Amino acid sequence: MIAQENVRNTLPVAALVLGLVLTLSGVARAHCDAENGPVAVAAKEALRRGEFDTVRIWVGEKQEAELRNRFEECREVRKSGGKAQELADRYFLETAVRLHREAEGMPYTGLKPAQPLPPDIAAAEKALEKGDASVVTGLLTEEARRQTQKWFDKALEAKKHRSESVEAGREWVDAYVKYVIYVHGVHQKIQAGPAHGVGE
Repeated sequence: MIAQENVRNTLPVAALVLGLVLTLSGVARAHCDAENGPVAVAAKEALRRGEFDTVRIWVGEKQEAELRNRFEECREVRKSGGKAQELADRYFLETAVRLHREAEGMPYTGLKPAQPLPPDIAAAEKALEKGDASVVTGLLTEEARRQTQKWFDKALEAKKHRSESVEAGREWVDAYVKYVIYVHGVHQKIQAGPAHGVGE
């Protein structure tokens, strides 16, 4: 009981750790590849308003010249309307996302169809919109509590029976390793910080 209470008392820190893990996940990175992701939305808005700076901020200095050239070309082609405008828009969105990924140091695998945001990313964006981090920390705290408690409970239960047999001892070792590796891996993510950014 005391050990379980100690786990619960450490959850605010675990929530921060888990937040970094989720943010660094492949799902989070893929968010920028979608047609409804922030880069594509900025590219659409830049074309619509004729304001390059709207999308310029999503790439680094090394990618800016290419993006500007494609912007000017696509703006010209769009004037033809119809299918030409659709193709120009699609080309510019793909270019913007590709160059954004290049600025991050990440591979480009094509523009993905629009898709609902994963709960963690939706919460992160909503928190920024509201100016209130509790929107996302609430979600992360609950997930941290659930995951930490799961691995802790398995290890604690296995520990109680570890002396009963060789098989039970091995089950304890397996549960112990998974629990410790989980905690250690999450802690390392906090120390490492974000895996990539733009223009670094």
